[in-house]
Amino acid sequence: MKSSASVISLGCAKNLVDSEVMVSHLVELGYVMTSDSSEASLILVNTCGFLESAVQEAIDTILDLARYKESGSCKRLVVAGCMVQRYGKKLLGLLPEVDCFLGAAHFYDLEKILLACEKGVSKRLWISSPRFLFHSGLSRSRSTPFFTAYVKIAEGCSNRCTYCLIPHLRGPYRSRSVEDIVVEVERLAAEGVKEINLIAQDTTAFGADRGDPDALIGLLESLDAIGGIAWIRLLYAYPDRVNETLLRTMAQSGKIVPYLDIPLQHCVPRILKAMGRTPLPQDPKELIALIRHHLPGIALRTSLIVGFPGETEADFQALVAFVEEVEFDHLGVFGFSPEPGTRAAKLPGQRAERTKEKRREALLALQRSISRRRLTSRIGQTVPVLIEGFHPETELLLSGRLATQAPEVDGMVILTEGQPNRGDLVLAQITAAHDYDVEAEICVASKLLEFGNLSTTLLRNT
Repeated sequence: MKSSASVISLGCAKNLVDSEVMVSHLVELGYVMTSDSSEASLILVNTCGFLESAVQEAIDTILDLARYKESGSCKRLVVAGCMVQRYGKKLLGLLPEVDCFLGAAHFYDLEKILLACEKGVSKRLWISSPRFLFHSGLSRSRSTPFFTAYVKIAEGCSNRCTYCLIPHLRGPYRSRSVEDIVVEVERLAAEGVKEINLIAQDTTAFGADRGDPDALIGLLESLDAIGGIAWIRLLYAYPDRVNETLLRTMAQSGKIVPYLDIPLQHCVPRILKAMGRTPLPQDPKELIALIRHHLPGIALRTSLIVGFPGETEADFQALVAFVEEVEFDHLGVFGFSPEPGTRAAKLPGQRAERTKEKRREALLALQRSISRRRLTSRIGQTVPVLIEGFHPETELLLSGRLATQAPEVDGMVILTEGQPNRGDLVLAQITAAHDYDVEAEICVASKLLEFGNLSTTLLRNT
């Protein structure tokens, strides 16, 4: 009987891609993958180390899984990822239950490291400066539904935000070549993938490390020409590099959906300067107006940090007024976390946790009303919907997503009528709205891929 393995992936979509590579390595070693960790002879946890809250989640998860070394089938417990990169040797004594630690530079070496362990190598910690660059030649077992995939276009980060450890954990920004990404996306299209979500720590920095600031435009134009792909979504687009050239490229595309995830973090110049954010060439409200001018039907997502050192009540009220005026479609709000090793952790004017939470809750309550109002205005519209399958709470309903809803982080479409297949791209009429979700009835049951560019054309005209 073959040995089984279980992989638990924590953190962001970029981490998920790394986990998919490690799953492929395990399969190549002869392991049979299982979702039941109690049955696995090898358990691997791919961790996040961005925030201390994520580190605590990782430790809790590891300790919970470690019990299967006593009560289950587990013979080897492996921990990989950013938490290992962040804490290194400290983990050896803290987590004696773990047999092997892999830093962010060694996840792609999993097969080689496991073989070395089987031969008696006693080394528990594998860590070095991250310089690895993902490429299309890597084997990858996708964990996302068959119709959607994340494509990592770069590794690392060269921004110097004062609150962030990513450059330390993931190394400097390293772009893949356009040609290599095209090879990967063509392969995904041949496998039946219809939706491509481009990811990196900063997708708009793509090519800048190679001296080609226009590389992202060339990449988008190349991907737009690949047959079989219906939607291309751009995630993690830093605001200082969102310009008219990018917006025109998006507007002229038949496949790039009108959606941008632009992490603004704040709107007060003094706070942004303390955060180490690159100054915008214009006021944030002017940038939003420019984006909506070129792409009238666009959905905008952003993330904001409240309670940053020195943020006064007046600064917070300015942020509230900004959110009220701009009306984002999707918004993530985070209380500032003073991470050891960051410059922001040492800044004067640290805010109390209760202040951060109060401000966070206030912004989320405001966003809830904004989201419901914006979704209510879409009732009656006919829109493309990507069918994901049964509703997570009942098999009596189906669920899907609009092109303006990214997987996992945004709302959903609840389908009350129609019986499409999972992965179909169909037309539906919005009939009701909730805080973050909408209800819809399918009005055209045929796949939108048969209609060429109907998907994005319809969306931009609503």
